[in-house]
Amino acid sequence: MRKHKSSRLHRAMIKLHTAILLAGITGPLGRLISLPAEALVWYRLALSLPLFAAISFYYQKPFPQFTRQQWTMLWINGVLIGMHWICFFASIKYSNVSVALVCFSTSSLFTALLDPVVNRQRQLQWRQVMLSLLALAGILVLFRFNTQYRMGIALGLLAAILSALFTLLNEKPAQHIPARTLSMYELLFAWLTLTLISPWYVHLQGFFWPQKADWLYLLILSWLCTVLAFTLSLDALRHISPFTINLSYNLEPIYGILIAFALFHENRMLNFSFYIGFSCILLSVLMQTWHTFYRHRQAQHSPPDMALTAQSVPWMSEKE
Repeated sequence: MRKHKSSRLHRAMIKLHTAILLAGITGPLGRLISLPAEALVWYRLALSLPLFAAISFYYQKPFPQFTRQQWTMLWINGVLIGMHWICFFASIKYSNVSVALVCFSTSSLFTALLDPVVNRQRQLQWRQVMLSLLALAGILVLFRFNTQYRMGIALGLLAAILSALFTLLNEKPAQHIPARTLSMYELLFAWLTLTLISPWYVHLQGFFWPQKADWLYLLILSWLCTVLAFTLSLDALRHISPFTINLSYNLEPIYGILIAFALFHENRMLNFSFYIGFSCILLSVLMQTWHTFYRHRQAQHSPPDMALTAQSVPWMSEKE
């Protein structure tokens, strides 16, 4: 029995890290696709939604009834995830994959900083302030000594802030709505919003039709890095705690940077200041991860009432 349980856990870990690796491929695919960020995200959503909807309808019957407040929150979160993806891919276009992913890795710290604002019952702690200052030092080093990437850095940080807001605002809906249904509607509203503003965008920028190679990369991005990665994460969730899954997703930027180094040799384009800034940000993220893990272990050994109120990393943050 124990061996069978260990085997299931092993398969679940393989699924989880496959999902994280697929998420890490998102950045390099953003560089390979020739479309601008807005068009790229529109096609990604358009190709993902039919398959996502089919899977959601298969697993969730009947669909839950939503209140007007829930519909509003679903639309807001859809807009946030759409804008987050646009900023992330635009950051890659204006800089490179490594710079965009380093900036995106600050999303967990922005989540900690914005948490007291969104959830007013929680207070900002000095630990969060100190870790944020360490991350800020890394950002300043990146911004100061990599002037050619300033626009990409700014867009990458905006993508991280939007991701943090999405994570926090998604925390309450995720407690009442199944994950597949929640994500399907949020992606639908993201696509509808981009479609509604597309006439204005086409008027300014023109219409963009993917090239032949783009279609292959878009299918990989939509079906593998979006739908399959999310499905694998949910399958892993049956045997691995949401807490462990969220901590594991901190590996996503590292996977993406290593893939970018291997495919595009971006390590040859980056100066020493990049690694200093990256080290500061990575250290702050690792310290935040360690503290979250420590609090989680402490809550597990606490009385039930205390364990129930212990804060953990919220599930359903959109990691590409």
